[in-house]
Amino acid sequence: LYNGCPHECSYCYNNHSLMSKTLGGNTVRLKKQLVDEDTAYEVFCKELARYRSEIISSGSPLHFSFVSDPCLSETIELNWKCIDYAIGQGVPVQVLTKRADWLNHSAVQNALCHKDLIKVGFSLTGCDTLEPGASPNAERIIAMQLLHDAGVRTWASIEPIIDPQRSLDMIVQTTNICDEYKIGILSGKKNYSPQQIVDFIAGVSSLNLHLVYWKNSLIEYIKKR
Repeated sequence: LYNGCPHECSYCYNNHSLMSKTLGGNTVRLKKQLVDEDTAYEVFCKELARYRSEIISSGSPLHFSFVSDPCLSETIELNWKCIDYAIGQGVPVQVLTKRADWLNHSAVQNALCHKDLIKVGFSLTGCDTLEPGASPNAERIIAMQLLHDAGVRTWASIEPIIDPQRSLDMIVQTTNICDEYKIGILSGKKNYSPQQIVDFIAGVSSLNLHLVYWKNSLIEYIKKR
């Protein structure tokens, strides 16, 4: 629904990809083809009707979102209105955010009550200085704890791994409040080796977590040993 994000993450793919002029930037803006928020909502509802059965049968939830953040003050109203509609149509939804200050917002309350159809994820890198516009990682973990305590399914995006030890620390701190982890490496130049990632995997495996998804980029990277 939106492009642009004020988190200013130094590693952001949207700011470094070939589509950076369209997807990136620090200014949040509705996608041009959606015209305005009312039109955007109408388009979303029509597209959901078209793909509803396919999404449900896939077993994968509708994701909000890899471009921008669905819990920003600029994006939360429309994103969660669409989330509410999707849930009302029986479509499962997952949210990914770097904000921790939205749990009491009126726009999210209805969706969070549908615990069978929503799960909420936080990006956790452990590197606050590289994400100056986002909520601190510690605050995101507190928000995850509150959601977990309320019975909402939670997940963590441990991606990108910037520092393997910091990423492992994020996992250790959330083992009792996170239902699922998705883990991937940093694109481009890295300050770690394939062997360090192998050691990181061993550390994660020793925690006996319930559900871990290793991204293909990580699997391919450790093959370079």
